[in-house]
Order: sequence, then C-alpha cells, then structure tokens
Amino acid sequence: MLDSLPRSLFVTTFACAATTALASWLLRVFDLSNVVMLFLVTVVLIALKLGRAAGAYASMLCVASFDFFFVEPRFSFAVSDTQYVFTFALMLIVALLISQLAARLQLQARLATEGERRASALARVASDLAAAMDTEQIDWICRNSIAQLFHARAALLLPDAQGRLAAGPEAGFADLPAAQQAFDQPEQAPQTKTYYLPLTAPEGIRGVLALEPDQGPLPADADDRRLLLACGSSVAMALERIHFVTVAQETQVRMAGERLRNALLSAVSHDLKTPLTAIRGLAETLEEPDRLSIDDQRDLARSIRQQSEELQRFVANILDLARMQNEGMRLNSDWHPLGEVIGSALARASAAVRDRQVRTMLPPDLPLVYVDEALFERVLINLLDNAAKYTRPGSTIRLRAHADGDAMIIIVEDDGPGLPPVDPEELFAPFARGHVESAIPGVGLGLSLCRTIVTAHGGTIRAVPSELGGAGFEIRLPLGQPPAIVIEDDP
Repeated sequence: MLDSLPRSLFVTTFACAATTALASWLLRVFDLSNVVMLFLVTVVLIALKLGRAAGAYASMLCVASFDFFFVEPRFSFAVSDTQYVFTFALMLIVALLISQLAARLQLQARLATEGERRASALARVASDLAAAMDTEQIDWICRNSIAQLFHARAALLLPDAQGRLAAGPEAGFADLPAAQQAFDQPEQAPQTKTYYLPLTAPEGIRGVLALEPDQGPLPADADDRRLLLACGSSVAMALERIHFVTVAQETQVRMAGERLRNALLSAVSHDLKTPLTAIRGLAETLEEPDRLSIDDQRDLARSIRQQSEELQRFVANILDLARMQNEGMRLNSDWHPLGEVIGSALARASAAVRDRQVRTMLPPDLPLVYVDEALFERVLINLLDNAAKYTRPGSTIRLRAHADGDAMIIIVEDDGPGLPPVDPEELFAPFARGHVESAIPGVGLGLSLCRTIVTAHGGTIRAVPSELGGAGFEIRLPLGQPPAIVIEDDP
C-alpha cells in the first residue's frame, strides 16, 4: 500500500484514464450499460490497494469520466436526458459504497495479518524462552528474537544480590541510572529514546529489558505495546522459572549432602565403634594371660585379627571410593587368566567366607581378561564379603564364569534370603543398604565401589536373582583381543 496521498491520487487518476481508454475500445463490441461495470471494477481495485480516500476519489472521477466521454452530448458535462442524472447519482452511490466496503475489507485483512504476525512472534519467543536453561540463553533471545521483532537493540539487565543492575558490553546503549529507576519504581519508569521495561513476575521484579529502536518511539501503537508487554511477561516468567530451578537444585544438593553426611556419620559411628570396642575388650582380656589357656589366647588373637581386617576393609572402601570419585580411576591393566584372579580373591577373602561352602564353576578354556588385577580382586572380595554377610553359616556361595560372545560373564551368587524389596539399582548407590535398619555391619560402600571399578573397565554390574534361590551379582566385561602366544622351538 502506498503511504503518500498525492502519489495515490496520481495513480488513481492514471487508472481512471486507462479504464476510460479501455471502455472506448470495448464500446465497439458491448453496449454502454455493460461497459459501466468496468468503472465499478476499477473503483473496487483502487479502494483495495490504495485505501478509502483513493476509493472515494476514484468513484467521483469514474462517474465524471463516464459522463464526459460516453453520455450524449459527449465531451461535455451537460446531460440531454434527465434519466442519466439518476443513473449518475446511483452509480456514484454504488461506487462510493463499494470503495468503502473494499477499503474496510482491506483494513480488516491487514489487521488480521498483523495480529497473526504478532501472535506467531509471541509464540516463537515464548517457545524459545521455555527451552532456555540459563540467563545467558534468555539474554541471547532478548538481543536477537525480541530485538528483531521490534526493530531495535535490546539488552537484558539483571540485578545482583544487592538489587543493583549490571550491564554487559552488549548493553552499552542503556542508561543504568534510568534502568535502575525503572527497576526500583516500575510505575515511574523514565520515557526516553531507550525504552526500559520492568520484568514483573509473580514473586517480584526480575530485571529490566532495555530497547533502543532504530527509528521512532517505542512502542509505536497500542498493539505493539501489548506485544511488548507480553514479551516482557514471558521473559519475566522464564527468569523466575530459572531462579526457582536453581533454588530447587541447590536445595536438592544440600539435602543429598545432608543425607550422605548423616549416613556416613551413622555408619562410621557404628562400624568403627563396634570393631574398636571388640578389639579393646579382647585386648583387656589378654592382659590377664594367667586366666586363659593357650587355645583361648589363640582364639582371642584370631578374633582381634578378624576385627582389625574388617575395620581395614571398611576404611579402605571409604578411602578408595573417595579417591576414585575425586581423582578418577587409574587402571594398571594387563592380560590375566581369570582363574588366577578368582583364586587370589578367594584366598584374601578366606576369613570372611570361612563358615560358608564356596564353589567355583570355571570352564578350562576361559580366555584371558584385560583388567587391573588388584582392583578387580577388590570387586570379587567385596562381592564375596557381601554374600557372607547376608547368609547363614553353612550356606553355599558359588562363583561361576563363562564367555558369551564378546563379553566375559562373572556371577557371584548365594542361597540366602535373596535381594531386598527395593530397586536393584539403588543397591549400588553410596551408603545405600538393602535394609536401612540392620544389625549386619557395613555402610553400603562395597557395591558402590564395585560398580565404580567395573565401569572403569568398560563393563557393567547388576543385581540378579540367583539360581540357588538367593541373591546374585552379574559382571559383564568386554573381551578384547589377547596377545598371541609364540612358542619357539629349542634349537
């Protein structure tokens, strides 16, 4: 649509002249009553393209042209037949009505298009803000999507802990004192070339959106102001959402820390105090050797050693898990026969499983495994110790292994009471135990340490029901390509 009225009138005049010329040519074929419709079509088109004023001007000009060029006496505004006066008046009224209706239709179409554009723009901005995860992404949306929408430069000004706004390098055009005034007193926001929009959320003002238009004031009209306020409201809600998400995350971290601290203190106070108390009591008994036989003294010394080993495993698990989580896992892997690793682990765990029947099922053709022998022994020892804790004396603990495709499967299982009624994955969390209140010693670090070590080897570990009726733990390690063994003939 042309904005200049003189130019619109010029185009209207040219269109009416062209219509008159076309009508003169059509009179060779059609009657005058049919040609008059051509002028009405011209009026409609001009009203649609150029607006109300041009449509009214076209109506009068077309009637005048029709009278001057086509009604007898021609080339004169005099009318020989008075019936033509009624025709001209009716034609002018019809042309004016059609032009006004066409202009109104065009205006409504333009308003509908603008409304759809604003609604689409607002929906796009709201969608981008809903996906934003931090204030940097919201600032980027303000400086790009919202700025392009209003043809302006934009900057997001956020308050610090003391409520003072800060501006980054991309907000150099903003006047901080004026923005601060808009933040502190939203109802008295300064109206300068730069527009400062307070971002008001349900829980307070989250910041100020500064907009400097490329030309003209902002907002230009009521619709633009409503769109700007809607965008500001969306930005404020996104900032408040991120604020509460941050608060919730900090609360969860603090609660998790509190739970870990309480679990650690509870476990340490129990599992350190129990063996230390036992060791102290046994040592006090040994202080009077005259009352004890040689066999009693030997039993007391064995008990002290067992309690010391239990205490050593407990402290080692805590220190190893803390070191692995802080510094990462450092593996010293090499190719080892799995039977030797299992045999070494059984020897080191002999005290823990001395009252149980331990059986192994290992095929003679097991391939080599690429593991850190010391760390993987720790995994097997923890699993054997765990099975011994939750089974009665005389129970069966079975350790079996086999190759399955490109993986080595190792299963440690027992015929005890089975897995606890919780999610099996929860058993591998630090300080997690199958039974919260239990007389069985332990703090729930053994399985967590096992998973950390197995994961570092590229494998997986999970809790499974045992074929013996109790609990089982399945380790799956990747099988690589072991080195070839070259046997040279003795010359």
